[in-house]
Amino acid sequence: MASARAESLAAWARGVGERRTGSYLDISFEESSNALREFLKGGLLKMTDLRDDPEWFFEAHRIVARHGEELGSGFWTRFTVQYNLFAGTVLAVGNPSQIEQLKEMQGAGALGCFGLTEKFAGVSSGMIVETIADFDAGSQEFVISTPNDGAKKNWISQGFCADKSVVVADLHIGGKSYGPHAFLIDFRVTKNGKKELVPGVSLADMGRKTVANDLDNAWIKFDGVRVPKSALLDRFSGIDEKGQYVSKQKGMTAMTQIGQRLFTGRVAVAEAALVFGRYLFAKTKAYAESKQCWAPGGMRPPLAMLPQLSNLFSEADEAFTYAEAYVKLCEEQLIKALRQDSLPSLKLMDAIAVAKVRATETVVQLGFRLKQAIGSFALMADSGFEGLDAMQIAKFAEGEASVLMQKLARDRVKDVKTTAKCSEMEEDIVKQLRQGNPTEWISKADRVYHLAELVMDRTMEEWTGSALPKGIGRPWARL
Repeated sequence: MASARAESLAAWARGVGERRTGSYLDISFEESSNALREFLKGGLLKMTDLRDDPEWFFEAHRIVARHGEELGSGFWTRFTVQYNLFAGTVLAVGNPSQIEQLKEMQGAGALGCFGLTEKFAGVSSGMIVETIADFDAGSQEFVISTPNDGAKKNWISQGFCADKSVVVADLHIGGKSYGPHAFLIDFRVTKNGKKELVPGVSLADMGRKTVANDLDNAWIKFDGVRVPKSALLDRFSGIDEKGQYVSKQKGMTAMTQIGQRLFTGRVAVAEAALVFGRYLFAKTKAYAESKQCWAPGGMRPPLAMLPQLSNLFSEADEAFTYAEAYVKLCEEQLIKALRQDSLPSLKLMDAIAVAKVRATETVVQLGFRLKQAIGSFALMADSGFEGLDAMQIAKFAEGEASVLMQKLARDRVKDVKTTAKCSEMEEDIVKQLRQGNPTEWISKADRVYHLAELVMDRTMEEWTGSALPKGIGRPWARL
């Protein structure tokens, strides 16, 4: 049975849909951002709940994912940028006064964006940061600059409506680099009753997309933007009264904690992908069961009885059930780490990477098979199939799938210990890759990704205690 707050969130989402005229595909980003502002003010999910009530944080993400038709195809991404990437980073590396700003923003319905990914690095290596935050000891300010075109922040969600931003920049003190750090800055200020970008910030739209045009995505450039010393999110490191860099906790860097948001994000993305998969198959099955087909003798069987559809519906249900159970196990273990304010174990980090890759790939693979099997229904607007392009977002968000797979394969090759329960095929590929030069990985990409598939197979089976069902997406497995 759903909790009262879960029912309230679902009712709010339905209300947004009922008040809208026209298709959810035609929602503007202004309309979408205003809906999130309204939701923030209601306080149903607090921007501190990732820390204080992580169970509800994940449940709220799943509920929002279920209401894509009411809220818009890009709203879930807007929602998780606000609560996970923006607010979550402040919670992870901010001091108490900075975290207090989240409460003030919530009351005002203020939005935030998260400026990490840059044009040159792209999503495949998003932790590479060239944006510079140079400390000016005389004014006790940071000067944030974009040194070249490749350092522009890229694909920044909520860039056109954010009031504040968490900007990740390379901290420089006296000409020395101290690596990427996060800064909480004003992004827009009110002047003469209108909101304007702070001086030195420029941006432009990334362009019209095939899906989620209710979500604004921008590239952002900083030209000598001055922010106070207090903008540095300094829970773990900062600058003392003498202008010297200080680490406050041995072995803990700001980027290590910022990376925590990738783990929560990967679980949330995996769960949202599976919610979409369930929705797409349920909607298509309802159509197939109502669509009558011709048959001899005056029979009119439903389209759903065709073997290519009936078998696919069963296969998908089994795969989704298995993947949901696996992701839930990851969520439960991650919540324990969140409540202890500790980093996940390496084993859990890998398991979460597997969850994100396998959940999205399973929905992509099964979804496209369904699209080919169902026929002209898949061509219709509002059929649900237009949302399949959103799985492209899921594959790249919070760690691009192929990069995560390469890491799993690399770590397996480096592991000199015999891994329990690994197959002969896995051991054989490991031996092959160990014998080659690292530069040969490009020519051996099929074996690298196949190894990753085998590692993911074994991980899912160890965590669930049951064999992998047929429908789990594993496109690189050579079986």
